[in-house]
Amino acid sequence: MYQQLVILSLFAFAYSASVGGGSAPAFCHGLDCPEYTVARTFSKGYELRNYKPSKWVATNLTAMEFTDDNRREMFYKLFYYISGNNSAHMKINMTAPVLREVFHGPGPTCESTFITHFMIPFGLQNDVKAPTDPSVYIRDMPAMSVYVRSFPGHPSAQDSMNELQKLADQINDPSQYEDMFYFFAGYDGPYVLSSKRHNEVWLVAKN
Repeated sequence: MYQQLVILSLFAFAYSASVGGGSAPAFCHGLDCPEYTVARTFSKGYELRNYKPSKWVATNLTAMEFTDDNRREMFYKLFYYISGNNSAHMKINMTAPVLREVFHGPGPTCESTFITHFMIPFGLQNDVKAPTDPSVYIRDMPAMSVYVRSFPGHPSAQDSMNELQKLADQINDPSQYEDMFYFFAGYDGPYVLSSKRHNEVWLVAKN
């Protein structure tokens, strides 16, 4: 428990510390964030973004249900990577968001695959350090267009699913987005007040 408290404190510090300027949105808190442009803002309260390609460190789990214990375990694997569990044994700056992708099973009794990601900082995108944990890997995220809905709070898994459904309802046309996978993005450390937090759900637009 003490070790987890220390890690959470370090995580909170990493999120509050600025590691560079640039034109990243305010909700990135001065951290490196994936670069994007807003292609369109919709009156219903969501937007379409065009993201550039980027590299991320990731770990995945396949299960019937995604629990808080699963979330913590996956987060710590990535936090240990940026804390020195990499081929260079170097500390790597925290980035935002913590991004979780979900590939849901084909039916209610099927397992889903959950992938948690930290983006590799811009300064290391062309010099990525390999993970030493065999369950952690580097992933190339291609350029993509995504529909995004933002919301505050400390969302539970069900809260995030509710927001995802709201986004799907706002788009109101399933032919416009991929429906076999989706993303949840969290931009804040653990101690940020609920009303100040910035979370997002993403649906990838079909070309």
